Amino acid sequence: MSDSTPEPSAAASLTDRPARPQRGRFRPRTWLIGGGVIVVLVVALVLALSLRSNGGKYSASDKPLRVFASVTPHTDILKYVNDHLANGKFTLKIIEETDNVDGNDVVEHGDADANYFQHVPYFNSDTADKGYKDLKIVASVHIEPYGIYSSTVKNLSDVPHGGLVLLSNNTSNFARGLYLLQAAGLIKLDHAQGDTSPGAFAITEKNIVDNPHHLTFKQVDPAQIPRSLPDAALGLINGNVALEAGLTPAKDALFLESGTNNPYANVLVVPTKLADDPRVKALAQILTGPQVADYITQHYPGSVLPVNKGSN
Repeated sequence: MSDSTPEPSAAASLTDRPARPQRGRFRPRTWLIGGGVIVVLVVALVLALSLRSNGGKYSASDKPLRVFASVTPHTDILKYVNDHLANGKFTLKIIEETDNVDGNDVVEHGDADANYFQHVPYFNSDTADKGYKDLKIVASVHIEPYGIYSSTVKNLSDVPHGGLVLLSNNTSNFARGLYLLQAAGLIKLDHAQGDTSPGAFAITEKNIVDNPHHLTFKQVDPAQIPRSLPDAALGLINGNVALEAGLTPAKDALFLESGTNNPYANVLVVPTKLADDPRVKALAQILTGPQVADYITQHYPGSVLPVNKGSN
């Protein structure tokens, strides 16, 4: 935008007009200019009010809903909803996740209207770490069972003494991996399986009270774990990362997390200003409905689990 001022000659010409101008010639022009100002002011007021309704950062209710999402299975599910189930209630603009981009930051700063990429403990941990105060969970959609994988070990009974275990380098998934190792009988923690107390999702190696195989642990970026399996005894991988790496959790995992009473449901998150937006309400209803549950069960049997039951 440039800043311009009237040329001096134009301003001077107005002061040099005759003392008795023909007023009738200028009344229509003055009226049009005045009317134009009124129109501009009205339009500006309407626009300001519409922006103020959602804080000015998010899309209007008659525009596509911008959703930040992981590639698999989140984006696939959203595309199915948009193409087959939206029925004119809304249109989705899907923003696929890229490396090192936090979907909560994206929504917090108004670059998306919603996100669908994370489970509840991650959301709670990220919210506490970064001080988010304006984000809200509006739908719990699916669970991606965590799995124990290996390219060198065929059975958990063959895990070598002192074997290296690769775990996620984010707090909530690191804790989740430790719980899975406990469920598989490889370690024992001072927290019971299914503990949902405030500190339960932030446990560390210090909470291991028994490690009969003397396993060693290394925290790695989740996306790196599948390709690093040849260098370790075991790797613990989240369901979506396994799918993106060409693994089938239901078949390839040596041990897979149970979906029963599983607290790691993947959720749809929006700013509180959009919680009552008709697009958001319609999307949340569809994502938790039987048609999406059937889609998940059919396309990712045993590898992605719908939170709610399907039609069958």
